[in-house]
Amino acid sequence: MILITNLLFVIAAIVSRTYKQWNKYYDVMLFVSFCNLLYNFLCHDHMIWSFHPDLLLNHKTADLVNTFLLLPSTTLLYLTFFPAAKRTQVIYYFLWVIGFSALEYLWYAYGRITYHHGWHFIWSIAFYFFMFLAIRLLHSHRAAGLLLSVVAVAFLILYFHIPLWK
Repeated sequence: MILITNLLFVIAAIVSRTYKQWNKYYDVMLFVSFCNLLYNFLCHDHMIWSFHPDLLLNHKTADLVNTFLLLPSTTLLYLTFFPAAKRTQVIYYFLWVIGFSALEYLWYAYGRITYHHGWHFIWSIAFYFFMFLAIRLLHSHRAAGLLLSVVAVAFLILYFHIPLWK
C-alpha cells in the first residue's frame, strides 16, 4: 500500500508534467526530504510513528521510499498547482491536509502505520497542517518557513521527550 501510494504520486507528477518544474522547487523538495531524514535520525530509538509496509522490507525502507519519491512528488505537485487567489489558496491548502490525513488513515486502518510514545492520528492531522503551511512558506517566504520549521521541530522534541543524548 505504501509503495503503491508512492508510485501513484510519482505517476501524478509525470502525467501532470509537474516534473518539468523540479528546478523551481528543488530547494523546498530537498528541505522536506531532509526533515524526514532528520526525523528518522533523531527518533531512531524513539519512533513516534512507524511504517509496516506490505511490499517493502521494514520501516526504514518504506520511509526511504517516502523520502525520495512521495515527499518530493508531493512538494512538486502542491507548489506547482498552488492557486493565486487567496480564497482558493485556503481551500486548496485544506484539501491537501484532508487528502493526506485520509491517506494516513487508510494506512492506519490497514496496519501500515502505528503510533507510539503519545503520538496518535490527531497529531498527524496537526502535522499535515504544519507541513503544507511550511512547504508554502519555504517557497514564498523562506526565512518564515525555516523559523516555523525550527520551532516545530523543537516543540516536537520537547513534547514527545525525544532523547537526543542517549
